[in-house]
Amino acid sequence: MSDVAAGSRPDEAVRPEASRSRFARDTAVERIGDGRYRGRIDPGWAVFDGAAPNGGYVMALAARAMRDPLPHPDPVSLTAHFLRPPEPGPAEIDVEVVRTGRRHSTVSARVRQGESEQARLLGTFADLGAVTDEPDHRVDREPPRYPPVAGCLDVTGQAIAHHDAGGGAAPPILLRFDHRMPAELTGWVVGRPLGRSEVGGYVRWGDDTPMDTLGLLVVTDCYPPAVFNSGDTTVSWVPTIELTVQIRRRPGPGYLTTRFTTETVTAGGYLEEDGEVWDASGRLVALSRQLALAPR
Repeated sequence: MSDVAAGSRPDEAVRPEASRSRFARDTAVERIGDGRYRGRIDPGWAVFDGAAPNGGYVMALAARAMRDPLPHPDPVSLTAHFLRPPEPGPAEIDVEVVRTGRRHSTVSARVRQGESEQARLLGTFADLGAVTDEPDHRVDREPPRYPPVAGCLDVTGQAIAHHDAGGGAAPPILLRFDHRMPAELTGWVVGRPLGRSEVGGYVRWGDDTPMDTLGLLVVTDCYPPAVFNSGDTTVSWVPTIELTVQIRRRPGPGYLTTRFTTETVTAGGYLEEDGEVWDASGRLVALSRQLALAPR
């Protein structure tokens, strides 16, 4: 979940090319021993330069290591508990295969930097290629009804233009994507919040490379917190405590349609954020829920 609205200039050039092939490169891992993998936390997935990366990116990095020893490539359910904010730089992922069956594999992982554990994950993996052409048995929900892509704000393009005109830099993670959002869902940025906790729109990779099931993990955590649109001006920082993502299908080509909502902020500032992701053909491809904290 994006914690703040803007930050300082990232190290790299603020151009769409900055996101070309970034996801595969920035989640690459190498096996360094039995159940041990090495990757690198890239700073380009943070809300502002020097901050910790978003949780969905950390999940995707770990998931690439977690699926390596398995016969099943797709995370159908993955839960991450975030223990400490990771820092840009090397990270190790310890992977334990709990069980491998005909249809599913269950695996756990720890993301470490030095002697510190940053995240603990548990997931079930399957091969969703087998259901690519099958119709859904039943889906009682529908994609959100937004204006067409051409009628939405080019949020990424506007952020780049704002920077080029001498304004502040866009959040680095925003530049990894091509975000198109209905105008009514962006009013909180200019002091006109929607009055309910909802964000969403259309999204794809910034270079329009194909989205896979690991990429969906990042999509579920690439928006500002839905609570920002509630009108509650006391909330400015919303760290994720736990994030669970269920992947139902491999997404088809084109823009994904997303919606994220929060309905309760309880004592102590705890809140949930529920997400849904649909592909361009109108198929449900992912659901998410995270527990986050809105400290006052």
